[in-house]
Amino acid sequence: MEYKIGQIITSNKDVEIEKVLSGEKVIIPKGNKIIIGADKFAHHIKTGMIQPLQNDSEVKGYDTEGIAEFLFMWLRSNLPIEEMLENYDYTKEDLKEELECALEEIGF
Repeated sequence: MEYKIGQIITSNKDVEIEKVLSGEKVIIPKGNKIIIGADKFAHHIKTGMIQPLQNDSEVKGYDTEGIAEFLFMWLRSNLPIEEMLENYDYTKEDLKEELECALEEIGF
C-alpha cells in the first residue's frame, strides 16, 4: 500500500493492536482516524497510539489536505480557535484552505 505523509485514513473495521512496551492488546474501533507521520508510522489521532505500517507499505510525498486537517484539530484542542474564527467571520474550512495554501507555498 502507498501512503503520503499527512494522509488521514479512517479505519473501516475494528483492529486489534498490541502495545509495544506492555504487550497489552487494544481494540481500535471502526471509524478511528489515523494520520501518516513523517516518521512513517501510523498515528492514531484520538488515542495518540503509534504503530508501524505494514511491511509492504511505502510512504511517498505529502498530503497537504490531511496535514491542514490535523493542524486544525491540534489547534482546536489547544486554543479556542473556533471562537477566534467566529469573531472574524471565518469558518473551519477557510482556515484549513489557508493552511493548505501555506504548505503548498513551501513545497509540500
